[in-house]
Amino acid sequence: MKIKKFLNLTFYSIFWVWNVTFLGAVYFWILPTIGWSLIEDTFSGLIPSQFLITFIGIVAIPTIFTIIGGWRFRKQPLQLIRLFYGVEAPLFLLCLLRLFVLRELTQASTLILATIFISIIAFGLEILHGYANQNKLVSWLQMFAHTLMLLTGLYVGVLLLFYAVPVSVILVREFFSFYWLRGIISELTYSPGYVFTFLFFLFVLALTTTLFVFMPSTLASLYVHSGQKILRKFANQHGHQRTFQGIIAVITAWMILFVSFQQQPQVVAFQMLDLPVRNEGDRQELLANSNLIKDGLVNAYLSSYRYLGTAAQSNQIRIMYRSTFGLPEFINQSLQNYFNHLISPFLYQGSSKDKEKAGKLYSQFFDTPIQKGEQKTILKAIQSTANRDEVKAGLLNIGQQKVWLKEQEITVTEHGDWADIELYEIYENQTFEPQEILYYFTLPENAVITGIWLGDTDNLEKRFPFKVSPRGAAQKVYTSQVRRERPVDPALLEKVGPRQYRLRAFPVPAKLSATQREENPEQPTQMHLWLTYQVMAQNNSWALPQLTEKRNIYWNKDTQRMYNAEFVRHDQETWLPPTVPAIAEQTPRQHQVNFPNNYSISAQPLETPEEFLVESGRFAVVLDTSYSMKAQTKELKKTINSLLENGFGDLSFGNGDADLYLTNVTLPPERIDDISQFDVEKVTFFGTLQYKEMLQQYLQLRGDTRYKGVILVSDEGSYELSKNNKEMPNLSAPLWMLHLGTMPPAYDDATLKLIQQSGGGVATKLPEVFQQVTAKSNFGDSVVSVADGYAWFLEKKSPDETTEDNFAPLAAQQLAAQQLVLGLSKQMNLETLDELDTIHAIAKTYKIVTPYSSMIVLVNDEQREALRRAEAAADRFNRKVEDGKEQLTDPNNPLQNVSVPEPGMVWGMVVMGIGLWVSQNKLKVKSQKSKVKSNF
Repeated sequence: MKIKKFLNLTFYSIFWVWNVTFLGAVYFWILPTIGWSLIEDTFSGLIPSQFLITFIGIVAIPTIFTIIGGWRFRKQPLQLIRLFYGVEAPLFLLCLLRLFVLRELTQASTLILATIFISIIAFGLEILHGYANQNKLVSWLQMFAHTLMLLTGLYVGVLLLFYAVPVSVILVREFFSFYWLRGIISELTYSPGYVFTFLFFLFVLALTTTLFVFMPSTLASLYVHSGQKILRKFANQHGHQRTFQGIIAVITAWMILFVSFQQQPQVVAFQMLDLPVRNEGDRQELLANSNLIKDGLVNAYLSSYRYLGTAAQSNQIRIMYRSTFGLPEFINQSLQNYFNHLISPFLYQGSSKDKEKAGKLYSQFFDTPIQKGEQKTILKAIQSTANRDEVKAGLLNIGQQKVWLKEQEITVTEHGDWADIELYEIYENQTFEPQEILYYFTLPENAVITGIWLGDTDNLEKRFPFKVSPRGAAQKVYTSQVRRERPVDPALLEKVGPRQYRLRAFPVPAKLSATQREENPEQPTQMHLWLTYQVMAQNNSWALPQLTEKRNIYWNKDTQRMYNAEFVRHDQETWLPPTVPAIAEQTPRQHQVNFPNNYSISAQPLETPEEFLVESGRFAVVLDTSYSMKAQTKELKKTINSLLENGFGDLSFGNGDADLYLTNVTLPPERIDDISQFDVEKVTFFGTLQYKEMLQQYLQLRGDTRYKGVILVSDEGSYELSKNNKEMPNLSAPLWMLHLGTMPPAYDDATLKLIQQSGGGVATKLPEVFQQVTAKSNFGDSVVSVADGYAWFLEKKSPDETTEDNFAPLAAQQLAAQQLVLGLSKQMNLETLDELDTIHAIAKTYKIVTPYSSMIVLVNDEQREALRRAEAAADRFNRKVEDGKEQLTDPNNPLQNVSVPEPGMVWGMVVMGIGLWVSQNKLKVKSQKSKVKSNF
């Protein structure tokens, strides 16, 4: 009788002391100090919503079960302890694990957690309602759930036992070391007023630790006993044979799911890609399994977000038992191996180096960076942890809606058949961190960008001006400024192709909370950007920038748009319309500008450009057979048919002829002299090739054949996979890039240099190529470019030969200055700094953007000094490929070489973790709002 009273008192104490203490800490300490701030910051977007949901669960679970205990079981101590150990503690532990340990769930981890959750719920219902002998369906469900409960009890019990044994030993050691007694004496001596508080927390700590020590055996016995009880009652009602069959069916189905989910896809993917590709059959087999390969590579790349770690990294049990018991190493390792088998659904089957390998193999197989091809999947994985992507607008930010385009204004100032155009935009950040925006866009080849400015307001007098700088120096300084800490306004505008441009601006000020707006009403909340360019008229209209790619920026129906001071309604999907109509009737006319050193640039309108559609002569057509080209099969077929229809496949050189070069990955390239025999449907698009590799394969097969032009047929390609090549193969004919579908966002500098120096160009339709080739052939060597209805010529006149400029005013010379840069770049040896400096001097004098000179906006002396040093360096023209790859921080591995905290300190860790999270985010937000803009 005394034993029973003692047990009842113990059960009451465990349940009520722990719950009351916990609830007191929550409602009188945690919620008043950080709880409401946590809720506010979650709704403001500072903290992921899943954090708040889990926090609510941690608070709600003890609250709900305290109510249930007082309402249903206040006089039933045994039921209280069953409720505590069988339902409340496991649910509480699951919330802690989800908050601090588990990340994106896989099929295997979901199966384990779902099984545990079903068992907890079933155990709770059994406590509340017992066996449902009156409801056949519910009784069958109970049989299924309690069969799983038997497995759960044994699984969780054994898993916790690995920790409970050393913790119990540590607890005994610490108790008999009497360090805790020294703490009490110290508190009595130095702060006697806090002795009661100290003793109280020491008691709670000891109680919670003791609860954890007994939890494995208690949980296992409770679940096994409950499972046996329900199965026995089910057997009495439905028969032992049906019960046995049901148990076998549940266990068999669960084991099938468990085994199938344990097969991680990266194992097979790596095996398949490690095999040599020896023939066409091997390539077809890989392509047939492309979905499996993709799943495997993505799983490997996201392994640190989907798993706790690898088996090789999981050494916590081994180290803990070695330090606690001093056991031989082979015993410690055996215990670690058993533990790893138990948590295998949460362990990655591979190496920690597989992430880098997967990213590389993905690019090689699917012809695109993994962060671009699997953007949504990667972002979803990142959001499952506290990790953030970089502030720099990378591949993961393509299409992201972080910065809203509030206003957009186009102003056109016409000057006959050319015009000055200004694009003015206002941006508002929708996040609580500074953001970078990035535009890739195209303009007509004859257009030239003449300026870019940034500002916090629309005040033109206070906006920050640009400086024309060597492309490498400008990129280097801008990149150094894109950071979360102490963000300072820079902007960078680059020419990255014959028609392509890249605009980056940072930082769009972080969004302010209501409190921050009240504390500092003068804090900037917008970014204002002005961009100006000049362009020649086409079809009585003015061309506007056309978007190729955007990152972080978005617009909607609320974006205000004004064109020439009039509000307009515009398609929400596009950035800008293709053109705006000219106010006055435009008549193309000839122009001429004289430059120093006797150079002269003239522009001549093309009266009948439609006549330049078919070209005689022999051409080499180099076909990109990379994986991504498969999507352009129809366009490729149209292009080949166009060649055949215009006589390029009849083997007669009089009306033009084309030889086809099929590039290849893993297999030798192929030359086809009779393109009429070529079947597009039989081409295997496989792997990835860069332009340099394609041209090298072409040169291997060309032999002594002479061509009037080389047409490289590709899609938009993957600029981000380009290498920082300094040299490209030497071509004896102009290189024409024919892009099916869309224009690439950019070219690497070596490719751009080859296009321009060879006298080639870029196009999206075959007739555009032949028009330019024929026009250049007809106009002679002095022609610089033929595009957009004009032919541009470069001549060097004698000193006594004078002609009158008719491109007035002086600002209009910027159009001609761009053509001068293009023309001189074909004549000069751009391998030397002197020649590059000469080209750059023209851009600097006339304040224009060229492939060699960029515009950068600077706002303080620190940036200006950094640019001065960069401009003096020998690598000032060396621009790197912007691969857009974001360096993601891997979550911590909780199973690797770390000491296990005492269980009684778990809740303290929760409180401290929440407090640190909130305070750190607030500090970051405050620091991000203060811009350093001194010493202008």
